[in-house]
Amino acid sequence: MTLRSARTLFCAAALLAAAALPARAESESAEGAKAPPPPDQTVVRVIGPDGKPAAPDVPTSDVGRYCSAIADPAREARIAAQTKKLKDLETQVNARIDELEQKRADYQSWLKERQAFLDSTSDIMTDIYAKMKPDAAAQQLAAVDRPTAAAVLAKLKPRASGAILSEMPAAVAAELGTLIVAKTGRTPDGATAASGKG
Repeated sequence: MTLRSARTLFCAAALLAAAALPARAESESAEGAKAPPPPDQTVVRVIGPDGKPAAPDVPTSDVGRYCSAIADPAREARIAAQTKKLKDLETQVNARIDELEQKRADYQSWLKERQAFLDSTSDIMTDIYAKMKPDAAAQQLAAVDRPTAAAVLAKLKPRASGAILSEMPAAVAAELGTLIVAKTGRTPDGATAASGKG
């Protein structure tokens, strides 16, 4: 086939297609005028073997009529049960979120309190007590108010703190140790806090 004959064939096919379009559009508009209105969406549509809508089978037995009569209420009951279940789950999730937010707020509060405790004494004072002899430091810290003494001991190295506490009277050392543990030992959820000692 030459280029000229292919072009001729193409033009002939285009003319045939153009001639067929108005006739097809007219037949579709005529069918559109006869087309039934869209089916009701609340009713189940039954499609026949030929692909066209067919009338649904009308139940003839009592059981069939009963089943068709309770289909919608059963579906509505299922939807209501699922909706209730979702609302219950949403309530549980919201309660858990509130609980976690409360824990976060408690932790933030504890962290601020701990940091304020550790910051309540200056590094200069800590260095002074670290360089003192344990018995002299113990006498002076025993005379200072308990939160300040505990803050100083918490910032000292464990060896220096232990030596100073061993030189104090047992009751004072126990009180300071309890205060240090209460302020730095555990987070609100029970986890061990990181040491702030230098």
